[in-house]
Amino acid sequence: LKDGDQSLLKDFRAASTEYLFQEVSPIVIHEAERQISLLFPNGKVPSDLITVHIRWGDKFWEMDLVTIGNYTNTISHLLNENYGDNKTANIFLATEDPKAVEEFKEAVPKGWNVYYDLTIEELSSCRPDRGNRASHMAKNTNGKAGLVGIASLLVALEAKLFVLTTASNWSRMINQLRTQIIDPQCGNCTKMIDLRHGIW
Repeated sequence: LKDGDQSLLKDFRAASTEYLFQEVSPIVIHEAERQISLLFPNGKVPSDLITVHIRWGDKFWEMDLVTIGNYTNTISHLLNENYGDNKTANIFLATEDPKAVEEFKEAVPKGWNVYYDLTIEELSSCRPDRGNRASHMAKNTNGKAGLVGIASLLVALEAKLFVLTTASNWSRMINQLRTQIIDPQCGNCTKMIDLRHGIW
């Protein structure tokens, strides 16, 4: 792209994501429903769910990684701004990084309910020791990694409040679906805080 064409790239990416998700396979929907039934009490998504996406791993090559303290402070800000000081948090932590989960568990204040991405547990046996290695995961799970991951993205979209890093492709997809599909249907009912800005 030439200088000044970043807005065109943003529009193209958003339109492409919307197109790809305009008709989701029943297989993916069934998998998302399975995850919801396992994650949330009685299989019901809390109406005040906050989705938090953490992309660590090898992403340090492309951006400064967001600290867990920054995430928890941002969640507290969202809670106070939208629900008041004493609100119990219901958080879906969307991440495939076991280290991020460990650190988040250590930092979570009392009274926060955290529902951890099922990819952490269900894909642990085939996760490489280093790097992202999506192709490795896909090959060694016969495609299950992709199915579980895309369904997890749909689970993430059940929230109304989001803490993202759009310098990450996964956060960017969540945000594009939020703005292109969810908000037009609900009257702009969602909010997002971006901790690492990308082109979206």
